[in-house]
Amino acid sequence: MINFDKRLIDLYSNESKSSYIECVTIGLGYTAVVLKDGRCGLCYTYLDSKSNCNILKGDSTFEGNCCYDILLSLENTTNTVERSIIIAMINAMNVVNLNNTDSDRGTLFSDLNLKSGDKVAMIGYFKPVVEQFKAKGVSVEAYDIGKKIGSEDTFYKEVVPTSNALIISATSFINNTFSQIMDRIGDYGKPTAVLGPSTIMNDKLYADTPVSSIGGTLPLDTDGILKAVRNGKGTPQLHKASRKVYKKIK
Repeated sequence: MINFDKRLIDLYSNESKSSYIECVTIGLGYTAVVLKDGRCGLCYTYLDSKSNCNILKGDSTFEGNCCYDILLSLENTTNTVERSIIIAMINAMNVVNLNNTDSDRGTLFSDLNLKSGDKVAMIGYFKPVVEQFKAKGVSVEAYDIGKKIGSEDTFYKEVVPTSNALIISATSFINNTFSQIMDRIGDYGKPTAVLGPSTIMNDKLYADTPVSSIGGTLPLDTDGILKAVRNGKGTPQLHKASRKVYKKIK
């Protein structure tokens, strides 16, 4: 099984040593991290409604600290709010690599090689994508822990093997299930996409996996992003201050 936390640490170790956090804003919908040089990154705020384990305990803070020390803690924390902060920080460090990345032009359907009558397996429920695909005659069967959609056992044993493509929510990096997903699907051999504002847009992260397309968010107006996050807004409002980016990597 690939340790994707370790891979992220390896990929961003050098960059993180010269980067520092200026501001952390945790909203009900999303978390934003702004670095000292103004780069901004986003991640979904993953809250576990069943417990208080999301509360960040201790005296340590993120603001003013070197990103390297924070990055190293990725392998040692299961706190999903802390992991949301770290992934938003990684996305902030990655901003410079996204300036030349194409905007999302709606090519996901064709990039997944879909046609009417096909079936898509989906981990995490993306309502707009589901509606778009159904309008084109493609059925979508989802498994979403948070929304209590689908059965894990049925999904991996029956849905994935009979699907024509797979879509994975980037929140799987926050709850640390991406490694398990890759292990469960094995050599899937069919088009696979990772989507959502939390997506880490780095081709190297997905090496040796079936992932063929990635779609995320590039913040453009930091003040607008922070205002939307502070006010608990969702993806549509965030995209008024950002640009949807997309890459076909295989």
